[in-house]
Amino acid sequence: MVTTHRLFADAWLDPLSPDLTAEDSATIIDAALAQLLDAQERFRRRLHDLELSGDPAHIRPLLQAESALLPESASNADSAVHGVMQRVAFKRRALLPLFPPLLDRLRVVHAESVVECARARWRLMARRALADPGGPSSPIQGQGTRYVKSDRFDARAADQLPPDDRVRADRALKRLGDYPIPVELDIRSLSGGGLDSVGLWTIKAGGNNRFILRRDQDRRGPHFVVEDVGPWREEAAH
Repeated sequence: MVTTHRLFADAWLDPLSPDLTAEDSATIIDAALAQLLDAQERFRRRLHDLELSGDPAHIRPLLQAESALLPESASNADSAVHGVMQRVAFKRRALLPLFPPLLDRLRVVHAESVVECARARWRLMARRALADPGGPSSPIQGQGTRYVKSDRFDARAADQLPPDDRVRADRALKRLGDYPIPVELDIRSLSGGGLDSVGLWTIKAGGNNRFILRRDQDRRGPHFVVEDVGPWREEAAH
């Protein structure tokens, strides 16, 4: 399970008081910044371990962390620091300049962690598409570019996308059958960059979502097998 609550702890700022000198207050905030960066490094190591496990059971928890837990953690941390500012710095205005660097770093650390979650999730999705490919779920579609959904696809899509997004994705997928493939689908290889998954391709799936495609071959020639779909963050590919 991915945990995010240790990226920031309110208790790190508990020693702050209006009675402290600016130097002592700066020491406490510097210590909080150091603990924040240490927590981020531990979180990165945890993500690395999840990637190395190759276990697709982590995909859904990573999506939850990326889309809900980390943004909530960021909001709570921001509120906590503003609460300390009201308690301490508004009584001693000389301490106010100490807080903006902490607030900025909190936002950066949480934003970076969201991207790192997305990157780990997509690496696991790509690994699953290669290690556990599905067979065709129907006759092969497409008048130009040939494609078919994997018989694993629907379950994977239901795990990551709400119903409305799945409908939107189905509409986008029908355009894959055109030749040439429409430029709006933005087909690209998943090899190289931050995902580095040789043999897989991706296209837009409506909104901020993308498909994972695998190349296959039958007696009539090459075609794409649509293995997966999920929310996409462009930064995760770099």
